[in-house]
Amino acid sequence: RQNRRLDRQGAMSSAMLNMSASVAGIASQNRIGAGVGFQNGESALSVGYQRAISPRATLTVGGALSGDDSSIGVGAGFGW
Repeated sequence: RQNRRLDRQGAMSSAMLNMSASVAGIASQNRIGAGVGFQNGESALSVGYQRAISPRATLTVGGALSGDDSSIGVGAGFGW
């Protein structure tokens, strides 16, 4: 049981990573992305929203689900 939960956590991490990476290169103010992740037979789905709050800054909000486990995250990016 514990190993399955760890695998779901890994799958959610992979899904969140792929969701956020998929919206990073889109040159528009509002972006929606999705990602999936897999680890040792467990799978996860992630959905997120990213907004460019200025030409040099973004704000990202996302969440992932896998079985009975869930995860949410918020991030910000800045460039110069």
